[in-house]
Amino acid sequence: MAQDELFQQFPIRRIKPFDGMAVTAEVWEEAHEFHRQRERFHALFGHGAGILAGLQVLASDPPDSAVYILSGLAVDPAGQMIVLAQPLSYDLGVGQGTLHLVLSYGEAQTQPTEQSGTPGILHIQSQFILEATQTLPSTPCVELARVRRPSRSTPITNAEDPLHPGPGEIDLRFRQNIGASPPKTVGLAVCYAGGTTGDAARRHGNGAKYLARSIKPARDVDVWLDDNVRLAPTSNLPGYTLVYLVGQGNWKLSPDEMKALYAYLQGGGTVLMESCRHDPAAGSADAAFLDLLASFGAKLGELSAGHPLLTEPFLFAAPPPGFETEHMPGPKVSEGVIWSTYDYGCLWQGERRGGPASREDIRAAVEWGSNLVAYALERRRNASKRK
Repeated sequence: MAQDELFQQFPIRRIKPFDGMAVTAEVWEEAHEFHRQRERFHALFGHGAGILAGLQVLASDPPDSAVYILSGLAVDPAGQMIVLAQPLSYDLGVGQGTLHLVLSYGEAQTQPTEQSGTPGILHIQSQFILEATQTLPSTPCVELARVRRPSRSTPITNAEDPLHPGPGEIDLRFRQNIGASPPKTVGLAVCYAGGTTGDAARRHGNGAKYLARSIKPARDVDVWLDDNVRLAPTSNLPGYTLVYLVGQGNWKLSPDEMKALYAYLQGGGTVLMESCRHDPAAGSADAAFLDLLASFGAKLGELSAGHPLLTEPFLFAAPPPGFETEHMPGPKVSEGVIWSTYDYGCLWQGERRGGPASREDIRAAVEWGSNLVAYALERRRNASKRK
């Protein structure tokens, strides 16, 4: 339906009550219809048509001709709210070709129940209609999934690659999700191994601050930063999504600090370890990091093609240049640990060896920082699922 036609249906007149007014069924219906229509227009133009929450579509296990639809809410193109209160199974039967799994709004009038000789109350029950069609209906509906089924006997499976579903796989690319997503909150702690003397702390604290400011508007992530956090149980390290540990000089952690950091990693935390390349003793700081990782039993490996740090959300063929890249080994990873000699902290606040960083260098480093945050978020999410 065109917007102009919808606007013509918008209710602009409502009943004005007065004392002694006879409230007939017709009057009651008109009064409530005004509010129902207003609510319908608010849902349509405030949220749009699509899926508000839930309604995930999953294959059977083992796969067959049926799919499962989880409970959820949707708004159809007419602004009607569709509610699926309980999960259900839907059998596509012998349907083949491109099948559209669609949800539509419906209503049914219940039978009145007489009570003590008094006529019972009639109710209008909101319902839903679920069907698989080869073409999208012309009536208002919400598409939940598609399946390209080459034959009637092809089992329905979940897509191995959601971006490129194959024949017989559930295709979720055409779902319109309109619900408000819960905000992603990232706690970033900057910790200094070897103290906060000199201006190294200022550089890396500022760099982390600029990174947090850049990520928030670009990736819809709320990043809050605490600078100069101590590695101690009292510092509530588990509350941080990412710990940025900056090494300065020939440092060494105390047993309590090592215990706190190890527990943080085991709990699903992520640690970015870097030495400040401005510090003349950066080489000693690198060696201290390697000793620490060896004591944790961490085995560092190269970043392979397709690693999340190189692909999510920004694509890199290799880690971008940092403050200092020449003749330096690239970042290496272990479970929950990223060890870097590139010193992105100094680059995040605009410096490279020999002078100011270019805008392109800073942008690439910030995008790399976004990947670090996304990696840390995913680790934390997976750790929560295991609990």
